[in-house]
Amino acid sequence: MKLSKLFLAAAVTALTASGAASATNLIQNGDFENVSGVNLNNYVRVGAGEGAIAFWSVGGNSVDVINNSYNSISGNSIDMLGTPGPGVLSQSFNAIAGVTYTLSFDLTHNPYSHGAGLDVFVGGNHYAFEGSTPVTNYTFNFTTTGGSQALVFSSVGGDGYSGAVLDNVSVTAAVPEPETYAMMLAGLGLVGAIARRRKAAK
Repeated sequence: MKLSKLFLAAAVTALTASGAASATNLIQNGDFENVSGVNLNNYVRVGAGEGAIAFWSVGGNSVDVINNSYNSISGNSIDMLGTPGPGVLSQSFNAIAGVTYTLSFDLTHNPYSHGAGLDVFVGGNHYAFEGSTPVTNYTFNFTTTGGSQALVFSSVGGDGYSGAVLDNVSVTAAVPEPETYAMMLAGLGLVGAIARRRKAAK
């Protein structure tokens, strides 16, 4: 009886924990609202090695922080081609081995660009995307070997200083599929039935 109660408590805790973990964004300043020197209704250049975009490292040549201009998505967004580019944006996060994570981000392009795209590297995977109109949300799952992991966005193509526009980046623990919840609930029901039988037998 005690074992059944312990199993029940553990299962409920696991369900709660999985829901809580899914809501925690492992990427800091993923919406790029924490930026120094923002140029409202225009753009500000952030060169490689400069720390204006909190928690993010800028590589390549530069990126542009755009605000209410050049197809910015919400508040501040990043035009990855910079002035001039190409630019690279990266941030590290800690992962647990074997856990499935979900990367999500919004992508469009500067209206003056053609063929602007983005290479994305995370968890040993490489993905290629093309900036689109209207804004497109990309979401996909990945697993890692655990420890410190780098999320890297790299500008590809574009015209002059007009490139792919990035915003609302998040990495979260993947939410279990509905089938997983159903199996866990079925298991809880079975534990309850066994407990009732044992009680009745006594």
